[in-house]
Amino acid sequence: MNGARLRKILYGAAYRVAAQIYPRRCPLCGEVLGTDAVAAVLCRNCLAGAKKLLHNPPRLADTEHSFYALDGAASVFYYEDEIRYAILCTKLHGQPWLARELSDMVAIRLFGALPASQPGGIPRYDPPGGLSPYDCIVPVPPRRGSDSGPRLPDLMAGRLARILHLPVCRDLYPVRMMRPQKQLSLAERLKNQKDGYALHATNHVMGRRVLLVDDIITSGATVSACAMALYQGGAASVSAVSLAVDEVRKK
Repeated sequence: MNGARLRKILYGAAYRVAAQIYPRRCPLCGEVLGTDAVAAVLCRNCLAGAKKLLHNPPRLADTEHSFYALDGAASVFYYEDEIRYAILCTKLHGQPWLARELSDMVAIRLFGALPASQPGGIPRYDPPGGLSPYDCIVPVPPRRGSDSGPRLPDLMAGRLARILHLPVCRDLYPVRMMRPQKQLSLAERLKNQKDGYALHATNHVMGRRVLLVDDIITSGATVSACAMALYQGGAASVSAVSLAVDEVRKK
């Protein structure tokens, strides 16, 4: 038995033990997920709220965002109500483990992965025709000077990499200080992010189809600036996915 195979077996055993000691919880309300969990990621009580916030269709329109350097972008939810609460709990309130269920929602909704058979399991992904549309996953990096703590895009990238059977490239980084995007206008956001990212090395993205992962997409300025850096590093294509999108919800 080779080392990689042994590590995989040991990791799987440790994961199962951890699932028994620390039962998985619904990311929207915190309740322990039972055998009746929806897709092994949500409790029944949160299903209606999650459906209400689904972004249909998942693809994000160029007319509502500034995707000047992306081949496409998609998101699972609108950034409101229960989804906003779950993201904030993961990022700011010391519950990074919720990233697993949130990432599983992305895999199931956007990539057609089959839900795990029980909470704590891994969704099963079989790419169409046996060929993945991507070669690697790149998480959007935090801006310089931001508070330390768990980074949801990085946690999502790691989980999605395991589900989609892709490597993660963490060579993307911000080259300078950038202002927080929250209080900026669209023009200011684009200027703030322009030429703001680069790659430590290009060998992991050169000629590859890149899946860029972020937790929230708002104007598209950040993911587009990241995509520009990836193209400058030789990427063949860059598409972005996010858990949520901050735009006016269609009733």
